[in-house]
Amino acid sequence: MSQTPVISEIAAAGLIVHVRVESRQFGPWQPGADDLPERIGTLDVRLLEVLQGTLTDPVGEVVRIAVVERGGEDAVLDYYGLWSQVSTEAGSELVGLCDGSTPNLAGQLTEEHCTSLQPAESVLPDLRLALELRARHLTVDQILAQAGRLRAEGGARFARFVWVQVRQAVVSSPERFDVLMRIAEDPATRTDAQDAYLRAAYEDASVTESLDTGQRARLARAMFRTALDPAQRDLRDHLLTTFLPNLVEAPDPLSSTEVFDERPELAERVRTDEADEGTSAYGERLRQWLGPTGEGA
Repeated sequence: MSQTPVISEIAAAGLIVHVRVESRQFGPWQPGADDLPERIGTLDVRLLEVLQGTLTDPVGEVVRIAVVERGGEDAVLDYYGLWSQVSTEAGSELVGLCDGSTPNLAGQLTEEHCTSLQPAESVLPDLRLALELRARHLTVDQILAQAGRLRAEGGARFARFVWVQVRQAVVSSPERFDVLMRIAEDPATRTDAQDAYLRAAYEDASVTESLDTGQRARLARAMFRTALDPAQRDLRDHLLTTFLPNLVEAPDPLSSTEVFDERPELAERVRTDEADEGTSAYGERLRQWLGPTGEGA
């Protein structure tokens, strides 16, 4: 199997739109069919920009959309529908990633056709960076160079877009894979992008088994370096308790010698970290793998 399991929501979207809520009209909150509070109403939404795909609605057009909000006013943890996790207050700017299979905005901003609706300020920077790369028709090496240059700016969506664009060339080239891992482990790279790059390589390796032994070892080193970074405490636990143990054990076990090949300084940092009584993230599987002499398998 060679098809990557990693999805770039940007690359997969047939339509990406930037809209603003101009006004809203809702009825009262009432018990829904499953006892969740819900209210039914309409939104007047202005199309500010079409970032990807085409619509028959012109930019600047105000479109009325029938919507249902579910879960109550304080619903923030669970998904209760497309319009229940974003603000519908007048002035709210949103970005919709949709399938593009219908030509009008009202049809696209529905549960059937829109896979993601997010506050514009949280997604627009990544979208613009990714779509600019796509518009320039860059080579793989140029994309990697741009990903390095933009490491402090691009977030998780940008990183997943980069992985999907360069994946085939990267998994077939240890040199290019190393370039991407240098970006992933670089402390200057945004934390959410680091996480996305490392997860993408890990998920691809786990499902497709496309990474060779050297690339899996390189990914493990990138994960260790990231886990050792004091600024990346948010990533540390899941790297040390889940990703690294799974990565070195399957599909073919990697010894710690293979991972730390000719990098004794990294091996020493990891073992010192693991031996620190104040460090709790190393599980038994990883402790056994590290071993007293570095020959764990």
